[in-house]
Amino acid sequence: MKKVLIYLPEGDLAPVGGPLGYNYFLKQQLDKMQISNVDFIRKEGGKVKDTINQKLFTMKKGPLRTFLMVLKNFVVKSINLYGPNHKTDIDLSKYDIVHFHTSTQMYGIKDSLKKYTGKVVLTTHSPTLQSTEVYDRLTPWEKKYMHWFYKNLVLIDQYAFMRADYIVFPCPEAEEPYYNNWKDYAEIKEIKKDAYRYLLTGTLKRQAKLSREQVCKQYNIPLDAFIVSYAGRHNEIKGYDCLKELGERVLKEKDNVYFLIAGKEFPIGGLKDNRWIEVGWTNDPHSLIAASDVFVLPNRETYFDLILLEVLSLGTIVMASNTGGNKYFKKIESQGVKIYNNLSEAQSMLYSIMNLSHNEKTELEQSNRNIFEKYFSLEIFAKQYVKLIDSL
Repeated sequence: MKKVLIYLPEGDLAPVGGPLGYNYFLKQQLDKMQISNVDFIRKEGGKVKDTINQKLFTMKKGPLRTFLMVLKNFVVKSINLYGPNHKTDIDLSKYDIVHFHTSTQMYGIKDSLKKYTGKVVLTTHSPTLQSTEVYDRLTPWEKKYMHWFYKNLVLIDQYAFMRADYIVFPCPEAEEPYYNNWKDYAEIKEIKKDAYRYLLTGTLKRQAKLSREQVCKQYNIPLDAFIVSYAGRHNEIKGYDCLKELGERVLKEKDNVYFLIAGKEFPIGGLKDNRWIEVGWTNDPHSLIAASDVFVLPNRETYFDLILLEVLSLGTIVMASNTGGNKYFKKIESQGVKIYNNLSEAQSMLYSIMNLSHNEKTELEQSNRNIFEKYFSLEIFAKQYVKLIDSL
């Protein structure tokens, strides 16, 4: 196998979402397979930045905190965009391939990449451009008065896609949000069409820590209730507001339906109904999902949602919006993943699932477990990664 550097600090890998979680599980399986040709960045980095961020977020809200956040953002982005040093102290020449998982990290060493003769690989992990994500995290003041400066952040994404020798997506459907939100993407794709490769994401098979009976008792849900679950961010791009509207409709019409919701209740709050249960952040969302009858993934736009793979491994039936990476599941024999086009269709679909017999429901749940083992297990993921790397 070719010598590969995955350009992420090994010490930052963790079982979370995004590139850090993606590579955390990949590394686990590569180690298990005794693959020794894939390295991560071993130096510690970002300690000063992390300390500054921690102090800012623990400060009392007010003009001083806002000013310091604006100043920090401006300095950091100025250095990233216009700073004189876009180099790495890592000897890239030791590697046949350098694999980036964020466009900002790639842009941050663009001067070193001018001399690098190996292959540069880029994998993105977001339904929006990284520059858009950065912009969305700015303060309202910055968005209003400094748009002139931050609009140039898109140069980072443009550089990364054009400089990469290979661009890896989990599937073609995951590109949909890029076509929708980046006016230059279609042109870039045409120019770079021979550079595209596809590698399905894989993840760890999940287990519930609590039984359905224990979950129902903990949250005061009748054992014979029909439970709808959701786990994730409470924002519009994740479709949380759509989930709320679905909940309002269903709770009015059905007496024995409960919504069990995991994730921080921000920026959108939940419904004020005793059958809409907000658990908040939890380190065990899998028990809630496994205890439910159906999991709803209502994304407005999506890349290739890791939570969907975790739900498959638990065997829970899925209702997912017809967008982005969700569309991939229409191509494979995933009877337990139901794709809907609008809220009315979602509502009808939910009622159909409620009317399934025990045997019908069991068959769909087993179908999801089978789909996970066939396409999305860590073993399959790591083997396909090695195969992809060797082909470049």
